[in-house]
Amino acid sequence: MALIDRVKARTGTDMADDELEAMIAGISAEIERRYGPAGEIEETVGDPLDDFRWRKSLLLARPLDTGSPVTIVELDPGDTVHPDQEVTLTEADYRVLNGGRTLQRLTGGPNGQSFWAPFVRLTYTPVGEGAARDELVIKVMALDLSYRGGLKSERAGDYQFTLGNDVADEREKLLASLAGNKGMNLA
Repeated sequence: MALIDRVKARTGTDMADDELEAMIAGISAEIERRYGPAGEIEETVGDPLDDFRWRKSLLLARPLDTGSPVTIVELDPGDTVHPDQEVTLTEADYRVLNGGRTLQRLTGGPNGQSFWAPFVRLTYTPVGEGAARDELVIKVMALDLSYRGGLKSERAGDYQFTLGNDVADEREKLLASLAGNKGMNLA
């Protein structure tokens, strides 16, 4: 179902499609300005001065989508910028575990090692990135469409409506909810 149809279904608005599309575009642009474009990201993890090689797995705070391309490049030693010190791993060099949250280093691949290199550069698409952004757009749209200019209370029969929080604060909380934990951890 298209995003505009989901907005209409969840908010019950009868606003014109072109106006809804303009609102969706504005909210999407704000999300992209804050968090960058959706899709593939690049993260570099590790300590360039670590020569002890104790990490057998990498823990990702944002799980990777196994259906999308993944590129993993090890830099060994990590304190160099020479391209000849970079090794691009194949799928046989690592295993994805725990729903995309953990990468285990394997010994059987063409670049097999027991431990990760001191510095690892990953390029991948996080799971659910697009769905989370669409859900956020719908929630912000619902808030924006329900704003009634600071109305504090309204009552008609059994119906009662009160705006308790400042709409700008509520909108900011919604937009900040996408941030989550964007970093990576080493295990």
